[in-house]
Amino acid sequence: MAIHNDELTELRKAIAEAFAAVPYPGDDDLIRCPYDCAECRRIAGYFKGKNWLGHDAAEWRERHLALTLFTPKAFQYFLPGFMLASLASRDHDEILPDAIRFHFEYVLEFRKYFDVRMAAFSPAQRRVVVDYFTWMENLGIGALEDMSGSLRKEFTHA
Repeated sequence: MAIHNDELTELRKAIAEAFAAVPYPGDDDLIRCPYDCAECRRIAGYFKGKNWLGHDAAEWRERHLALTLFTPKAFQYFLPGFMLASLASRDHDEILPDAIRFHFEYVLEFRKYFDVRMAAFSPAQRRVVVDYFTWMENLGIGALEDMSGSLRKEFTHA
């Protein structure tokens, strides 16, 4: 597929606009870890006080497990940074799209937590997440059928 820079620019802009008003979750509401383990403290320390803008793909790639550890508020806040960083890569072995997609796949055991995470997402944020996955699928990186059914049905014609 030919990469259309105008479309990519529009997708980046849509992601930034959809999540622009999401507030920083606070330093004490970044990670959900009942054990206060070293890895969770390390990840929380990295993201503490940070904005989701201005990071390169290598920084996010190194910390992709944070998506699993984030609280719902932190997930919503930092997700656009991960999405934008992954759009910078054309590598089919890029880990970020898979790390992001995992959190939108329908897995029955995680359905309740998925619903909790998604409850705060606005329609514009949900739509731009679907647009992101559509873009990645068109690059041959992942497939929309793996995405959570509720999110997909809301904004796709599949």
